[in-house]
Amino acid sequence: MDLAASPSAPPLTRRRVQSVWLQDLALSLAITVPDVFFAGNPTAPGTGWATQLQVLGFALLQAVALVLRRRHPLVVFAVVWGLTTAAIALTAAGVVAYTPYFGLLLALYTVAEYCGLPAAFAALALTMVPVALETYHLVAISPSRWLTATVAANLAFMLPLTGAAWGLARWGRAARAAAERDRRELAAARERVVRERTRIARELHDIVANAVAVMVMRAETARTCEGSDPGRTAEAFGHIEELGRAAMAELRRMLRLLRSADPETDETAETEGRRGLGDLQQLLEDVRRAGVAVELEVVGTPARLDASVDLTAYRLVQEAVTNITKHAGPGSHAAVRVTWAERLHLEVTDDGAGHTPAARRDLSTGHGLLGLAERVAVCGGELTAAPYRSGFRVTATLPVSPG
Repeated sequence: MDLAASPSAPPLTRRRVQSVWLQDLALSLAITVPDVFFAGNPTAPGTGWATQLQVLGFALLQAVALVLRRRHPLVVFAVVWGLTTAAIALTAAGVVAYTPYFGLLLALYTVAEYCGLPAAFAALALTMVPVALETYHLVAISPSRWLTATVAANLAFMLPLTGAAWGLARWGRAARAAAERDRRELAAARERVVRERTRIARELHDIVANAVAVMVMRAETARTCEGSDPGRTAEAFGHIEELGRAAMAELRRMLRLLRSADPETDETAETEGRRGLGDLQQLLEDVRRAGVAVELEVVGTPARLDASVDLTAYRLVQEAVTNITKHAGPGSHAAVRVTWAERLHLEVTDDGAGHTPAARRDLSTGHGLLGLAERVAVCGGELTAAPYRSGFRVTATLPVSPG
């Protein structure tokens, strides 16, 4: 089992892999060396070189295995468990004088930390085998009058250590999993905030920027006609008033949606007063008043649209014709074509033949088509916008609701 592939372990960079390898090497030596002197005592008087070599062989194999414990915890546990059990069994048979245990505790800790609960319980159960062998060995070599005390002391030493190693590892695994869940939840919350800010930015652009742009252009018309054509001036101011009221109504709808925490209220606020393809005539009439000759053509039989798709279709035409008004200017000709088929096809083109004052360049926010592309993508549609002949063309396809 590779630590880098473990579900509970983060991906490792090359530098971190090297650091982990050095840490495991140091920990392996820090466990094995005390284990040798505590359980084997090779420097005791009368210890022969053969016994020392046997202890050294077991210790080296254990140390090498423990270096790889986090990469292959189950394999390392199996190796260390086999070495520990064999050493204690051979010691009980009088062949070797070495009863290691600390290395097995580290291998048990690793399995409990990086593996699932079944593997952790299995490793804990297997660890009791060398504990039982060590207890049997002490019973065999202890005087009968000290038998109970020897068994109690041995179990009082080994069982708490084993339980502590296993329990701390499981606690660490649970804490790491909880931290990972918190990190993911925080990332998801941040993503939701970003999405909401993007949605608000799109709504503000669609509601405010487009309305204000047309209002400014109508105000220019009113100013140029002031005194010479009172009727046209009054008509322009009336149009500005209508646009302002409509923008305020949409802003109130959006504010109700943002302030509401009730899903039912959210749904009501979303649908109440929402724009759609049915409102195109009023939209295009506003554009005509601004001096752009625009025609609407509908092909095919209208089908049912989801509310979000209907709003996206309306916003697409709104953004396209508003851009024509700002950039192509009065005197230009535009065409809006709505084609109903298996998917809804929208096309808005202009001839770029109008006259645009230089002052109108400041009316563009630079985010209209970007927000429009995001809207269309969220609905599962496609958007293209590019120069077309002497003007510009915006096309989009949107999904039609089944049934």
